[in-house]
Amino acid sequence: MDTIPDPLSSFEHAACGLVTTDTNGTIVRANTTFCNWLGFDPTELLGKKKIQQLFTVGGRFFHHTHWAPLLQLQGSVAEVQMDLVASSGEALPMLVNVVRQQHGDTSYDQLAFFVATDRKNYERELISARKSVEESLTDLRNTQKKLQESRDFLSIAIRSARMGVWSQDLKTNQVVWSPELQQLTGLIERKYWATAEDFKVLIHPDDRNNFTAELDKAIATISDYDTQFRLKHVSGKWLTMEGRGHATYADNGEVISIFGIFIDISERKAAEKKLQQLNQQLSIASRRKDEFLATLGHELRNPLAPMRNVLEIMRLKESNDSFILWSREMLERHISQMTHLVDDLMEASRISHGRLELRKQHINIVELVQNAIESSHPVMQESQHNFTVELPDTPIIIDADSTRIIQIVSNLLTNAAKYTPNGGNICLRIVEDDDEAVISVVDSGIGIPPEQLSNVFNMFSQLTPALERAQGGLGIGLALVYGLVKLHGGTIVAHSEGEGKGSEFTVRLPISNSQVETVPVEQPTPSEVADSKRILVVDDNIDAAESLAVLLEYSGHITRNAHSGLTAVKVADAFSPDVILLDIGLPDINGYEVAQRIREKKWSKRIFLIATTGWGQEKDKILAKDAGFDEHLTKPIDYQQLKSLLQKISEGS
Repeated sequence: MDTIPDPLSSFEHAACGLVTTDTNGTIVRANTTFCNWLGFDPTELLGKKKIQQLFTVGGRFFHHTHWAPLLQLQGSVAEVQMDLVASSGEALPMLVNVVRQQHGDTSYDQLAFFVATDRKNYERELISARKSVEESLTDLRNTQKKLQESRDFLSIAIRSARMGVWSQDLKTNQVVWSPELQQLTGLIERKYWATAEDFKVLIHPDDRNNFTAELDKAIATISDYDTQFRLKHVSGKWLTMEGRGHATYADNGEVISIFGIFIDISERKAAEKKLQQLNQQLSIASRRKDEFLATLGHELRNPLAPMRNVLEIMRLKESNDSFILWSREMLERHISQMTHLVDDLMEASRISHGRLELRKQHINIVELVQNAIESSHPVMQESQHNFTVELPDTPIIIDADSTRIIQIVSNLLTNAAKYTPNGGNICLRIVEDDDEAVISVVDSGIGIPPEQLSNVFNMFSQLTPALERAQGGLGIGLALVYGLVKLHGGTIVAHSEGEGKGSEFTVRLPISNSQVETVPVEQPTPSEVADSKRILVVDDNIDAAESLAVLLEYSGHITRNAHSGLTAVKVADAFSPDVILLDIGLPDINGYEVAQRIREKKWSKRIFLIATTGWGQEKDKILAKDAGFDEHLTKPIDYQQLKSLLQKISEGS
């Protein structure tokens, strides 16, 4: 037998089983790895066994039908799985590669065996690893896709909000802008904002120092910055920006960078400016409206003064003439109504602008409403309404302005009377409910549509049926009531089942917890005729002055008239009056200056100065007092009030 070539030094302990056979399959050499796998000693194999004898029956058949012919034809067999029978009888799956080689004149078969289970495990692990990698790659692609979608969504959101992101590396001084900020400003080329110096050139000169100071402050205090500044657009116009952000720091506290977002608030600023202009215009319009209402009240009161004076004269001149009595009563009703309208109009304006001050006292509301009933009773009596009152037997104490509470109840009763047909029912009810005094006025009048219940307390608001049925009015009575109730810390609500089903207005006012003694309600009493006085009447309205003078003379006083300020000073010097009724609006000098000049006279200390004017706001009363007036009366003068005042002057003298 020819000599077998020497194998490599690693032949015996190679990772695979190495076997050499002749062309008939007789084993001529087998390495230690192969022998160990099968459990044979080399002496049991070499020259004694053919390789096919180590195969199973099926393996031997495969060797005969496929293996041997293939080796004969192509000289090799690759990756054939065969089961080899170990010395123990156990079948070991093997992968076999066979190559037929020629050495001189002799041919040999070189076989390499691999344990198939290790290979399969390796392949499975390889497949599993590859699958895991593929899944990871898929997850990575999905994550990248979602991340890109999030970036796209964020970019859309940032662009929609007209925002952009910027940062500055404080070590390199490099500035970076996000694409959204570039798009927002139109500054696409990096040269515009590459460094901090380039960037600051884009900030309005008036805003640069403040911008830098805010960033320096944020860095020094390790806090956020929030500043507004103007940033130049590529077109040259200025964008109003709001900047927010903060700095980043190293572990040692050294500042690394500063970054943040810029928000274009130009449109918001423009809207704020427009709103400010509108508010200013509204304020001017509101002030002009107030001035108009005040002037209107003054001008309306001026003609009312002589008319009321003449009525008082007619009252003093007793007459049995039925026509005279009818005329006087008619004029009284209409003058009273017009005076009431002017007063409501002025007070509603003062409430809406917060200029009405309450003079609260500890009062019993049950006693107080009697005055309101008396002031509203003539209206209900004229329409023959069935009026009922339900009052509690015990007092209900509230802290309130008695005059304003009378106004509230009187206006509600008058409102019910206006919109309730002749012969209808009106009921005033007062009860105590827990810690509230409840005033309700119920009528059987025209009612209120449900959709209009929320509008009845608006200024100048009158429903269509109300306009047809109302007995005069500007639609401010309920607005005035609403304002007065709110000033007292109370509430008012309107309720109605609908048109033609009547209405109910319910006022709730907080009950007082104070133990202070209540102030008795003064009931109106007829004024006594005052002692005769020397009275100077000063008014540029000749009718008003003369009619008031005549009325005073009918009451036993001595009067003089003056129709200008300078004349009033001269007449006062010559006449030596006890009382001066002085109008404020005079053609030459105003009443305040007249009062000051008179107060400079030595003899003026005993004179009682009364301002008579159509200007009835609180500031007008303060001006009158500062000018030296003792009292202020609003036109048209209530003669009974004037008589009462003259009586007090007499009692105090």
